[in-house]
Amino acid sequence: MKRFCCWVVVVAVAMQSILLIGSASATGDINMSVSPMRESVVLNPGDMYKSSYKVSNPGFSEQDLYYHVEVKPFYVNENYDPVFDEQVGNDKQLMKDWIKITSGESGTVAPNEIVTVEYEIKVPENAPAGGQYACLSTVTDVEPSKDGTINIGEGMSINHVILAEITGDTVMAGEILDVDVQSFLLGGMINATATVRNDGNVHGLATYTMKVYPLFSDTPSYSNEEDPETHYVLPERTYRNESYWEETPMMGIFNVVYTVDFQGLQSEVTRMVIICPWWMIFIVVLGIVVLVIRAISLIKLKRLAKIVENR
Repeated sequence: MKRFCCWVVVVAVAMQSILLIGSASATGDINMSVSPMRESVVLNPGDMYKSSYKVSNPGFSEQDLYYHVEVKPFYVNENYDPVFDEQVGNDKQLMKDWIKITSGESGTVAPNEIVTVEYEIKVPENAPAGGQYACLSTVTDVEPSKDGTINIGEGMSINHVILAEITGDTVMAGEILDVDVQSFLLGGMINATATVRNDGNVHGLATYTMKVYPLFSDTPSYSNEEDPETHYVLPERTYRNESYWEETPMMGIFNVVYTVDFQGLQSEVTRMVIICPWWMIFIVVLGIVVLVIRAISLIKLKRLAKIVENR
C-alpha cells in the first residue's frame, strides 16, 4: 500500500482542528475536507503571491455546508502540538497580516461539490528572512432554522497551512539526536524511531527510509525508498518520528535498515529484529519443560535399572 505522510504538523492539525462533528437535523453528519492541507513556498521581500485551495462537501449529510474562512497565526509548541495563536513563535507568525482572501471567504458547498478559496500574500519589503507560518481555517456554519434555533454541527474547522521561507539571511541547521529500531517484538508492527532538532531559522524537511529484509535474503520484503516518509520540522523545535511496517507478519527474523536525512545530515541504523508472539514463547517454554521432565525421568529410570541389575 503506497503511503505518503505529509509531515507531523499537517497530521497534528488534521487531528486537532476538527473541533466538533455533530448531527445536523435528522439528515446525517456534517463533514468537509480541504485540499491541499498545506503549502510550502519560497518568497522574496516585496513579492505578491497568489494561491488557492479547495473546500469540499463529501455529501455524508445530504445537506448544504455553510462555511467561512479565518486567517490565523500558526506554529507548534515544545511538544509539537499545533498552536493557532501568538503564544509561541511570535516572530515566525507575522505572515497572518500579509494574507488577504480574495474569493470564497464564505459561502455554501452543496453535497458532493467543491468550491475554491483564493488568497494572496503581500510580503513587505522589510520582511525578516526565515520561516513564516499561518493557516486559513475553514469553519462550518449552520443555517438557522425557521424557528430561530441553530442545528448541531456549527464550529467544525479544518486548516490549510502555509509554510513560507522568506529569502535573505536564512540558516539551515539541525541535528539528528537519535535513531533506533526495536529489536524484539512479541507482536505488532516492526517500528523505528528518530528524533531531530531544527536549529535554523526556517523549516527543514526530514526524510525517513525503512527497508526490511528476510534474514538470509537481499531482496526486501518492504521498502519505502521510492516514496519515503517526510515531515517538516519548524525552527527551534524538536520532533520525534515513529515509522512502521504495517504488513509485518506475526513471526519471523528480519534485518531492518532505517535511514534519516535532515539538513544535510544522515544517520543509519541496521538491526536484526526478532518477532516472536507470546504464544510461541509459551509453546517453546512448555516444550523445554517437557524435555527437562523427560530427561529427568530417563535418568531416574537408568538409575533404577542399575540398582535392579546390581541386585
